[in-house]
Amino acid sequence: MNFSKTRNVELSIIDAIETAVNASWTGVTTVKAFAQAYAVKVPVLCVRMLSIDSKRREIGGNTLYQEFSFIIDIFAKSDGQRIDLEDFIVNTIKNGFTYYQYSRDSGQTETLSKTANGRIQWLRIDSDNRIDSGSSEDEHERYRQSITFTVTKG
Repeated sequence: MNFSKTRNVELSIIDAIETAVNASWTGVTTVKAFAQAYAVKVPVLCVRMLSIDSKRREIGGNTLYQEFSFIIDIFAKSDGQRIDLEDFIVNTIKNGFTYYQYSRDSGQTETLSKTANGRIQWLRIDSDNRIDSGSSEDEHERYRQSITFTVTKG
């Protein structure tokens, strides 16, 4: 079973962020859903697709040009770690990503196969903000950063 282009973009970006973080950091968990971020101890990165903007490539045609917006929430242990992880993430996403086509054998729910098939081009950082929760006692909210960026499949 082959996955859709949108799902492939999402999985490719999550995989790239997780691989880069694991190669350079220890003890940082990467998750796909916001609720999962609260199930593990900080530091944690939550990578999720925010929206898809689809436009016709040309008037009268049915081929779409799509832009995919993602959000990465950084839940850090300290303010310094928040800043360092933010710099690391921005420097990682600005280079773009390998686009993988993912598939899974029928009946197989655990193992995914992936084949490189192009690039995901980084277009822009839409926002990059510290989330100030005041004097929150919640360790996940104390040192949080949110980065929103947009990509397209090249």
